Amino acid sequence: MVIDIHTHIFPPKLAPHAIKALENSAGAHAFLNGTKEDLIKSMRENGIDISVNMPVASRADQVHSINNYSIEVNNQGDTTGLYSFGACHPLNPDMKEELKRLKSAGIKGIKIHPDFQGLYLDDEAVVRIMEYAAELGLIILIHCGMDPSFPDVHRSTPKRLAGILPRLNGAKIIAAHMGGYGYMDDVEDCLVSKDVYIDTSFTIGKFDEKQILRILQNHNPDKILFGTDSPWDDQKNALKLFKELPLSEELKEKILWKNSKNLLEIL
Repeated sequence: MVIDIHTHIFPPKLAPHAIKALENSAGAHAFLNGTKEDLIKSMRENGIDISVNMPVASRADQVHSINNYSIEVNNQGDTTGLYSFGACHPLNPDMKEELKRLKSAGIKGIKIHPDFQGLYLDDEAVVRIMEYAAELGLIILIHCGMDPSFPDVHRSTPKRLAGILPRLNGAKIIAAHMGGYGYMDDVEDCLVSKDVYIDTSFTIGKFDEKQILRILQNHNPDKILFGTDSPWDDQKNALKLFKELPLSEELKEKILWKNSKNLLEIL
């Protein structure tokens, strides 16, 4: 079994425009067209049983409409294998009510992307909404490290996350991109062995393999999750590169599906 904890899709009418805009801003190439149908096709072709969509609200007024689609996708998950988290923008004045709506709709967690939202991870508004999400039992996936769309401003670093973890004691936090894209030294210094999940999205094959292995071998083996960041990485290649890492089969199984299964409680 394989669970991809970190993917992205868009509503059908928005997908072509969103993909083009993000390709231009990040200088990136999308491997899929951004629709749920294309992601489900990729999953089935590459032996990925479950994927989780991580929607981003770059504006506070986008949250409700994005989450309408997220709930629709999530409700089909038992059939398609594609589930969805909800979008969260800390400056949305109705965000607490929206989090309660997500929880009651069966959504397991939320995605926060400080760079796209123009906020620092340790801003009080961000921390407060994460505290409330944690009270509701929602998982919180945070973009960590550099984002190619914002190469000069890094608002969500491992050090900032480490600084707020004491306030989020007991919260189920996923630090995306191995804890911090482009910040692997700080991940080792600040996050490894801490009470935080990390996912592997968009890192394996892109950073020093020895350092990646150190992080994977020294972090809590129950708090590492396989992710790809599809469509910004190819699910087939990301899975191949992960399987080729010289890790024990026991650890690989935990990362590929067991840890996500236990966290998501969806199987």
